[in-house]
Amino acid sequence: MNRLLKIVLGAAFGVGCLVACATASAGWHGHVGVWIGPGPWWWGPPYYPYYYPPVVVADPVYVQPNPVVQVPAPPNYWYYCRQSNAYYPYASQCPSGWEQVSPQPPAPAQAPTPAPR
Repeated sequence: MNRLLKIVLGAAFGVGCLVACATASAGWHGHVGVWIGPGPWWWGPPYYPYYYPPVVVADPVYVQPNPVVQVPAPPNYWYYCRQSNAYYPYASQCPSGWEQVSPQPPAPAQAPTPAPR
């Protein structure tokens, strides 16, 4: 019986060593974790995907132009002084008073004839 007890104890010790080696390789490796906060079930707020912003459709803006009012041109006059026999910008003063005259541009001047060669 003594021999049988030694075999059983030796086998139990061997199995114990194998179990200890197996758990040591797959178990704790010297890492310590500290957790502060809510439990492991907390993943933060839910994720909401970003969608395209809504399309804003506005009516086109039409700017009404102001109506064009045709204003008649003011009457155009030249001012003539009979006493000095000259028109306004050339005579700065007229003792007898200025006379309004309808403008009459001078006749076109004829080009001089070229000299013969």
